[in-house]
Amino acid sequence: MKKTMMALAMAGLVMAGCAKKDANTLVMVTEATFPPYEFLDAGEIVGIDVSICAEIAKELGKTLAVQDQKFEAVIPSLMAGKADIAAAGITVTEDRKQNVDFSIPYVTTGIAIIRKTGDEAITGGDSLKGKRVGVQSGTTSDTYLVDEMGQEPDRYDSPASAVAALKAGKVDAVVADIDPATAITAKDADVEMLPEPLSKEDYAVAVRKGNAELLAVANRVIERIKASGEYDKFREEAQARFEAINQGALGQD
Repeated sequence: MKKTMMALAMAGLVMAGCAKKDANTLVMVTEATFPPYEFLDAGEIVGIDVSICAEIAKELGKTLAVQDQKFEAVIPSLMAGKADIAAAGITVTEDRKQNVDFSIPYVTTGIAIIRKTGDEAITGGDSLKGKRVGVQSGTTSDTYLVDEMGQEPDRYDSPASAVAALKAGKVDAVVADIDPATAITAKDADVEMLPEPLSKEDYAVAVRKGNAELLAVANRVIERIKASGEYDKFREEAQARFEAINQGALGQD
């Protein structure tokens, strides 16, 4: 945890709401309700993606500024030139490749089903047919329900809010990316994640179309942190920090 914070400090991290775009600043846009990739700790955006982009900024000799938006606005903001780089647990898809350029992937993951604990009516993808399913709006969980299952999901701002709807009986199940699903269910005995994923996906950082210089730096940094084991440290530290927040232990020295 301390090593991650030191790395961010060395990269000159600027917090959400303070982002200032200039030649010496790398502006990252994200959506900070997706642990362990990005989440809020006392107003500070932290997580795996922030650590990766901090390393990219450091490689460029720039300050990293992080902006928090709704997920469906992340890529449009990048396309509009409001940010230099986007990282928000973004799955590489052919549709998104039409609008942005992606780095090499930094992790392979997937989407999974969350159900109320012990709900035997929800057993896998087929059992979702005809059910009310919550998803985070604009994600691949959303498109999976529409494209693969031919049904409209109930859309929410985050996986956590979709799970809150599940617990309140507003939906029958939730489909979400494996990592936030794991983080949510690990601290809530009322819900559980089914072990079989619905799909596999690659996460990567995105840059504006044609920004070959930034893309090359991002690829070089991602190759290095994967080969050196730094990525695994970022992941362990982000998970530990998120768990500490939920236990109410962070900052109690």
